Amino acid sequence: MRNAIVDLGTNTFNLLVFEQVSDHSMRIIVSVERPVFLGKGGIEKGVITADAFERGMEALRVHRASAIEHGAERITGFGTSALRNARNGKDFVQRAWDELGIAITIVPGEEEAGLILDGVRQAVPLGTRPTLIMDIGGGSTEFILATDKALMWKQSFELGVTRLRERIPVSDPITLEEEARIAEHLDSRLEPLWAIIDRHEPHLLIGSAGSFDTLARMVAAARQQELSNEATTLAFDASTFDALRDSLMRKTRAERLQEPGLPEHRVDTISYALIQIERVLLAGGIRDLAWSRFALKEGAAARMMLTT
Repeated sequence: MRNAIVDLGTNTFNLLVFEQVSDHSMRIIVSVERPVFLGKGGIEKGVITADAFERGMEALRVHRASAIEHGAERITGFGTSALRNARNGKDFVQRAWDELGIAITIVPGEEEAGLILDGVRQAVPLGTRPTLIMDIGGGSTEFILATDKALMWKQSFELGVTRLRERIPVSDPITLEEEARIAEHLDSRLEPLWAIIDRHEPHLLIGSAGSFDTLARMVAAARQQELSNEATTLAFDASTFDALRDSLMRKTRAERLQEPGLPEHRVDTISYALIQIERVLLAGGIRDLAWSRFALKEGAAARMMLTT
Protein backbone atom coordinates (compact mmCIF):
# COMPACT_ATOMS: atom_id res chain seq x y z
CA MET A 1 0.00 0.00 0.00
CA ARG A 2 1.25 3.43 -0.94
CA ASN A 3 0.65 6.47 1.26
CA ALA A 4 1.31 10.17 0.79
CA ILE A 5 2.30 12.79 3.32
CA VAL A 6 2.25 16.54 2.76
CA ASP A 7 4.37 18.71 5.04
CA LEU A 8 2.63 22.10 4.98
CA GLY A 9 5.47 24.43 5.83
CA THR A 10 5.51 28.20 6.04
CA ASN A 11 7.48 28.57 2.80
CA THR A 12 7.00 25.26 0.99
CA PHE A 13 4.56 22.35 0.84
CA ASN A 14 6.50 19.10 0.54
CA LEU A 15 5.05 15.85 -0.79
CA LEU A 16 6.28 12.35 0.04
CA VAL A 17 4.78 9.24 -1.56
CA PHE A 18 6.10 6.01 -0.08
CA GLU A 19 5.37 2.35 0.43
CA GLN A 20 6.33 0.12 3.30
CA VAL A 21 8.77 -2.73 2.77
CA SER A 22 10.11 -5.26 5.25
CA ASP A 23 11.13 -4.37 8.81
CA HIS A 24 9.24 -1.07 8.89
CA SER A 25 11.49 0.51 6.29
CA MET A 26 10.11 2.47 3.36
CA ARG A 27 10.69 2.88 -0.33
CA ILE A 28 10.29 6.45 -1.51
CA ILE A 29 8.27 6.75 -4.70
CA VAL A 30 8.39 10.51 -5.05
CA SER A 31 9.57 13.43 -2.92
CA VAL A 32 8.99 16.95 -4.19
CA GLU A 33 9.02 20.50 -2.81
CA ARG A 34 6.66 23.24 -3.99
CA PRO A 35 7.12 26.91 -3.01
CA VAL A 36 3.95 28.37 -1.49
CA PHE A 37 4.99 31.21 0.86
CA LEU A 38 2.01 30.55 3.11
CA GLY A 39 3.37 32.93 5.74
CA LYS A 40 4.16 35.81 3.38
CA GLY A 41 2.66 39.08 4.51
CA GLY A 42 0.80 37.64 7.47
CA ILE A 43 2.99 35.45 9.64
CA GLU A 44 3.76 38.18 12.17
CA LYS A 45 0.11 39.26 12.14
CA GLY A 46 -1.19 35.79 12.93
CA VAL A 47 -3.10 35.37 9.68
CA ILE A 48 -2.82 33.63 6.32
CA THR A 49 -3.48 36.29 3.69
CA ALA A 50 -6.05 35.69 0.95
CA ASP A 51 -3.35 35.32 -1.72
CA ALA A 52 -1.34 32.90 0.42
CA PHE A 53 -4.50 30.91 1.20
CA GLU A 54 -5.11 30.37 -2.51
CA ARG A 55 -1.47 29.53 -3.22
CA GLY A 56 -1.65 26.89 -0.49
CA MET A 57 -4.83 25.35 -1.87
CA GLU A 58 -3.39 25.24 -5.38
CA ALA A 59 -0.25 23.52 -4.08
CA LEU A 60 -2.41 20.92 -2.35
CA ARG A 61 -4.32 20.30 -5.59
CA VAL A 62 -1.06 19.72 -7.45
CA HIS A 63 0.33 17.45 -4.72
CA ARG A 64 -2.94 15.50 -4.50
CA ALA A 65 -2.91 14.88 -8.25
CA SER A 66 0.73 13.74 -8.11
CA ALA A 67 0.07 11.46 -5.14
CA ILE A 68 -2.86 9.80 -6.88
CA GLU A 69 -0.85 9.48 -10.10
CA HIS A 70 1.84 7.63 -8.14
CA GLY A 71 -0.63 5.23 -6.56
CA ALA A 72 -1.18 6.72 -3.09
CA GLU A 73 -4.32 5.39 -1.44
CA ARG A 74 -4.26 7.85 1.46
CA ILE A 75 -3.01 11.44 1.76
CA THR A 76 -2.24 12.95 5.16
CA GLY A 77 -1.12 16.49 5.87
CA PHE A 78 0.89 17.99 8.73
CA GLY A 79 0.69 21.73 9.33
CA THR A 80 3.47 23.62 11.08
CA SER A 81 4.23 27.16 12.26
CA ALA A 82 2.20 29.29 9.82
CA LEU A 83 -0.93 27.18 10.25
CA ARG A 84 -0.70 26.72 14.01
CA ASN A 85 -0.27 30.45 14.64
CA ALA A 86 -2.79 31.81 12.13
CA ARG A 87 -6.28 32.78 13.26
CA ASN A 88 -7.63 31.30 10.03
CA GLY A 89 -5.42 28.19 10.09
CA LYS A 90 -8.39 25.99 10.97
CA ASP A 91 -10.30 27.46 8.02
CA PHE A 92 -7.52 26.30 5.72
CA VAL A 93 -7.62 22.83 7.24
CA GLN A 94 -11.40 22.64 6.82
CA ARG A 95 -11.28 23.77 3.20
CA ALA A 96 -8.56 21.24 2.37
CA TRP A 97 -10.83 18.51 3.73
CA ASP A 98 -14.02 19.80 2.11
CA GLU A 99 -12.55 20.34 -1.36
CA LEU A 100 -9.76 17.78 -1.59
CA GLY A 101 -10.40 15.20 1.10
CA ILE A 102 -6.99 15.81 2.65
CA ALA A 103 -6.96 15.49 6.45
CA ILE A 104 -4.45 17.93 7.95
CA THR A 105 -3.18 17.76 11.52
CA ILE A 106 -1.70 20.98 12.88
CA VAL A 107 1.18 19.83 15.05
CA PRO A 108 2.55 21.71 18.09
CA GLY A 109 6.17 22.83 17.91
CA GLU A 110 7.41 20.13 20.29
CA GLU A 111 5.67 17.45 18.25
CA GLU A 112 7.18 18.88 15.08
CA ALA A 113 10.64 18.51 16.64
CA GLY A 114 9.90 14.88 17.50
CA LEU A 115 8.82 14.09 13.95
CA ILE A 116 11.99 15.72 12.62
CA LEU A 117 14.12 13.52 14.88
CA ASP A 118 12.30 10.40 13.65
CA GLY A 119 13.10 11.47 10.10
CA VAL A 120 16.75 12.34 10.71
CA ARG A 121 17.41 9.01 12.44
CA GLN A 122 16.65 7.27 9.14
CA ALA A 123 19.18 9.34 7.21
CA VAL A 124 22.16 10.05 9.47
CA PRO A 125 23.68 7.66 12.02
CA LEU A 126 23.71 9.14 15.51
CA GLY A 127 26.47 8.04 17.86
CA THR A 128 26.77 7.72 21.60
CA ARG A 129 27.81 11.35 22.05
CA PRO A 130 25.17 14.11 22.07
CA THR A 131 24.32 15.46 18.62
CA LEU A 132 22.42 18.67 17.95
CA ILE A 133 19.80 18.61 15.20
CA MET A 134 18.55 21.86 13.65
CA ASP A 135 15.64 22.33 11.26
CA ILE A 136 15.16 25.88 9.94
CA GLY A 137 11.69 26.49 8.57
CA GLY A 138 9.93 29.61 7.42
CA GLY A 139 8.02 30.10 10.65
CA SER A 140 9.97 28.21 13.28
CA THR A 141 13.30 26.57 13.96
CA GLU A 142 13.41 23.25 15.80
CA PHE A 143 16.36 22.04 17.87
CA ILE A 144 16.78 18.50 19.16
CA LEU A 145 19.57 17.03 21.26
CA ALA A 146 19.85 13.26 20.91
CA THR A 147 22.09 10.20 20.83
CA ASP A 148 21.60 6.93 19.01
CA LYS A 149 19.66 5.66 22.02
CA ALA A 150 17.87 8.63 23.52
CA LEU A 151 16.09 11.91 22.97
CA MET A 152 17.68 14.28 25.47
CA TRP A 153 15.93 17.59 24.73
CA LYS A 154 13.84 19.31 22.08
CA GLN A 155 12.33 22.75 21.61
CA SER A 156 10.71 24.79 18.87
CA PHE A 157 11.44 28.52 18.53
CA GLU A 158 9.42 30.97 16.45
CA LEU A 159 12.54 32.05 14.58
CA GLY A 160 11.99 30.79 11.04
CA VAL A 161 13.49 32.72 8.16
CA THR A 162 10.22 34.23 6.88
CA ARG A 163 9.34 35.38 10.39
CA LEU A 164 12.80 36.89 10.84
CA ARG A 165 12.61 38.63 7.48
CA GLU A 166 9.34 40.32 8.44
CA ARG A 167 10.72 41.30 11.86
CA ILE A 168 14.07 42.60 10.61
CA PRO A 169 14.11 43.71 6.95
CA VAL A 170 17.58 44.13 5.48
CA SER A 171 19.36 46.01 2.71
CA ASP A 172 20.65 44.55 -0.55
CA PRO A 173 23.25 43.35 0.18
CA ILE A 174 22.82 42.99 3.93
CA THR A 175 25.02 45.29 6.03
CA LEU A 176 27.22 44.31 8.96
CA GLU A 177 24.99 46.37 11.26
CA GLU A 178 21.93 44.43 10.09
CA GLU A 179 23.73 41.15 10.62
CA ALA A 180 24.51 42.23 14.16
CA ARG A 181 20.85 43.13 14.80
CA ILE A 182 19.69 39.69 13.65
CA ALA A 183 22.37 37.96 15.72
CA GLU A 184 21.38 39.96 18.81
CA HIS A 185 17.71 39.08 18.25
CA LEU A 186 18.56 35.38 17.97
CA ASP A 187 20.86 35.39 20.99
CA SER A 188 18.17 36.89 23.20
CA ARG A 189 15.62 34.25 22.25
CA LEU A 190 17.80 31.16 22.15
CA GLU A 191 18.95 31.24 25.77
CA PRO A 192 17.42 27.78 26.51
CA LEU A 193 19.47 26.37 23.64
CA TRP A 194 22.67 28.03 24.83
CA ALA A 195 22.17 26.43 28.26
CA ILE A 196 21.73 22.98 26.69
CA ILE A 197 24.83 23.44 24.53
CA ASP A 198 26.91 24.54 27.52
CA ARG A 199 25.75 21.54 29.55
CA HIS A 200 26.06 18.76 26.96
CA GLU A 201 28.67 20.04 24.46
CA PRO A 202 27.32 18.47 21.26
CA HIS A 203 30.09 17.56 18.84
CA LEU A 204 28.04 17.55 15.62
CA LEU A 205 25.33 19.74 14.08
CA ILE A 206 22.91 17.92 11.78
CA GLY A 207 20.70 20.16 9.66
CA SER A 208 17.54 19.03 7.93
CA ALA A 209 15.00 20.43 5.46
CA GLY A 210 14.63 23.81 3.79
CA SER A 211 17.68 25.97 4.26
CA PHE A 212 19.93 22.98 4.94
CA ASP A 213 18.80 21.30 1.71
CA THR A 214 19.99 24.43 -0.07
CA LEU A 215 23.23 24.53 1.92
CA ALA A 216 23.97 20.90 1.01
CA ARG A 217 23.41 21.59 -2.70
CA MET A 218 25.70 24.61 -2.52
CA VAL A 219 28.43 22.68 -0.73
CA ALA A 220 28.20 19.93 -3.33
CA ALA A 221 28.35 22.50 -6.14
CA ALA A 222 31.43 24.11 -4.58
CA ARG A 223 33.06 20.66 -4.53
CA GLN A 224 32.02 20.18 -8.16
CA GLN A 225 29.98 17.18 -7.09
CA GLU A 226 26.42 16.19 -7.84
CA LEU A 227 24.12 15.52 -4.89
CA SER A 228 22.39 12.35 -6.03
CA ASN A 229 18.75 11.61 -5.26
CA GLU A 230 19.90 8.53 -3.35
CA ALA A 231 22.17 10.47 -0.99
CA THR A 232 20.61 10.86 2.45
CA THR A 233 23.45 12.81 4.08
CA LEU A 234 26.44 15.01 3.30
CA ALA A 235 29.23 15.80 5.76
CA PHE A 236 31.20 19.03 5.76
CA ASP A 237 33.13 21.12 8.27
CA ALA A 238 32.72 24.57 9.74
CA SER A 239 35.49 25.98 7.54
CA THR A 240 33.48 25.00 4.46
CA PHE A 241 30.39 26.62 5.94
CA ASP A 242 32.30 29.79 6.89
CA ALA A 243 33.70 30.22 3.38
CA LEU A 244 30.28 29.80 1.80
CA ARG A 245 28.65 32.12 4.30
CA ASP A 246 31.24 34.86 3.87
CA SER A 247 30.83 34.71 0.10
CA LEU A 248 27.04 34.82 0.10
CA MET A 249 26.57 37.53 2.72
CA ARG A 250 28.37 40.12 0.62
CA LYS A 251 26.40 39.40 -2.56
CA THR A 252 23.40 41.26 -3.90
CA ARG A 253 20.14 39.49 -4.62
CA ALA A 254 20.94 39.49 -8.35
CA GLU A 255 24.30 37.86 -7.61
CA ARG A 256 22.73 35.28 -5.31
CA LEU A 257 20.33 34.31 -8.09
CA GLN A 258 23.35 33.12 -10.06
CA GLU A 259 24.73 31.02 -7.20
CA PRO A 260 24.87 27.28 -8.05
CA GLY A 261 22.57 25.24 -5.82
CA LEU A 262 20.57 28.22 -4.49
CA PRO A 263 16.94 28.09 -5.70
CA GLU A 264 15.10 31.34 -6.36
CA HIS A 265 12.53 30.79 -3.61
CA ARG A 266 15.32 30.81 -0.98
CA VAL A 267 17.34 33.75 -2.33
CA ASP A 268 15.64 36.25 -0.02
CA THR A 269 15.88 34.19 3.17
CA ILE A 270 19.20 32.37 2.95
CA SER A 271 21.06 35.16 4.79
CA TYR A 272 18.83 34.74 7.86
CA ALA A 273 19.48 30.99 7.85
CA LEU A 274 23.24 31.42 7.55
CA ILE A 275 23.34 33.85 10.48
CA GLN A 276 21.31 31.44 12.59
CA ILE A 277 23.58 28.50 11.79
CA GLU A 278 26.67 30.60 12.53
CA ARG A 279 25.33 31.57 15.97
CA VAL A 280 24.83 27.90 16.86
CA LEU A 281 28.28 26.86 15.65
CA LEU A 282 29.93 29.68 17.60
CA ALA A 283 27.95 28.98 20.77
CA GLY A 284 28.97 25.34 20.83
CA GLY A 285 32.39 25.52 19.23
CA ILE A 286 31.03 22.90 16.81
CA ARG A 287 33.29 22.16 13.85
CA ASP A 288 31.50 19.25 12.15
CA LEU A 289 28.21 19.43 10.27
CA ALA A 290 26.03 17.01 8.35
CA TRP A 291 22.95 17.42 6.20
CA SER A 292 19.96 15.10 6.50
CA ARG A 293 17.71 14.63 3.49
CA PHE A 294 14.99 13.29 5.78
CA ALA A 295 12.99 15.48 8.14
CA LEU A 296 9.37 15.87 9.24
CA LYS A 297 7.58 14.05 6.44
CA GLU A 298 9.90 11.04 6.64
CA GLY A 299 9.46 11.00 10.40
CA ALA A 300 5.70 11.04 9.95
CA ALA A 301 6.03 8.15 7.49
CA ALA A 302 8.08 6.15 9.99
CA ARG A 303 5.43 6.61 12.66
CA MET A 304 2.70 5.68 10.22
CA MET A 305 4.45 2.43 9.39
CA LEU A 306 4.68 1.51 13.06
CA THR A 307 0.91 1.71 13.39
CA THR A 308 0.00 -0.30 10.29
